[in-house]
Amino acid sequence: MRRTLTYLFITALIIGCVSTQSFTADYAESSRSDYSLCDLPSIPEQDVDIGLWALVIAKECDSSVQINKYLHTLDTMALRIQYMVGPREGDMVRLLMTKMYQFEPGEWNSGNIFSYDLNDPFGEQPGARLLTTYLDTRKGNCVSMPTLFLALMERVAPDVPFNGVSAPLHLFCRLHDRQDGNIWNVESTNGGEPAREQWYIKTLGISRLAIDSGSYMRDLTKKDFIAELLGILVSKYRNAREYEKALDFAELMLKLNPRSLNGLVQKGALLAWVGLTLQEQLMVQQRHPSAEEADKLGLYKVESDKYIERARTLGWEPETPGSREDYLRTIRAAQSIGSK
Repeated sequence: MRRTLTYLFITALIIGCVSTQSFTADYAESSRSDYSLCDLPSIPEQDVDIGLWALVIAKECDSSVQINKYLHTLDTMALRIQYMVGPREGDMVRLLMTKMYQFEPGEWNSGNIFSYDLNDPFGEQPGARLLTTYLDTRKGNCVSMPTLFLALMERVAPDVPFNGVSAPLHLFCRLHDRQDGNIWNVESTNGGEPAREQWYIKTLGISRLAIDSGSYMRDLTKKDFIAELLGILVSKYRNAREYEKALDFAELMLKLNPRSLNGLVQKGALLAWVGLTLQEQLMVQQRHPSAEEADKLGLYKVESDKYIERARTLGWEPETPGSREDYLRTIRAAQSIGSK
């Protein structure tokens, strides 16, 4: 109730003060787009910009992406949100204004809101999970939507404790309100509405082991969150059968976050695929493996099993046939309740 009253009060103030003023940011910031993903591990955590690195990942997927163009878009959005915040203080004000800017139609966003793409909820279409796609289409998923929320909040209020959180098949955000001590899970796929911890645990079938190990449901560092985004590149190169590139990015995921269940499973699966590819080549050539090839096949199997077993010890469980549909059913139900 207190959250609702706070939101209505601030909304009333903002509606009266937001103008159609043009907000612009300096488009000529070239140095921020000169990074390569291999630089990321050496960059201090406090200097990591989630928005920037999400755009670097997008450019790796599509070389035509103009990083500075999208940085300008993010910076301009943040300027407008800061204007909406005005002189008011508090972590919740900044959260609510960032939420309003994205999900409530008004002058602040020209009535053009961001929303969950129920036609592709898992972001399985090419490029769907990229931040650039979400900015262009304003239709997102459980990867791109929390990415934008984090990218905006780090620009609007970099001191506010606002983190990404990982769960099976899902990413969301979490606010630690320093003024009242409350902790809010922020579900970007449901318009930035709060969600209970138990709801995620029950809906997504999260084991106690995965929680206790810190693999799921803990606050992610910025590098941890970017590690999850790198799964986009692993999938891209795996689907293209460029397994060495895919393995490089899986390694980078684990370098940034050794507890990433996504990274562990991706690497284990990739090693299995590399071994399977070698077996297919031998079958096509209708010959037995050489001693060296036999050693490689054995090594791929051992290494693949090692990463999958490591994931299991941290709480990973394979998807069940109906787990995705159960998840979608719950998300749709939550959105239906939220829209009333």
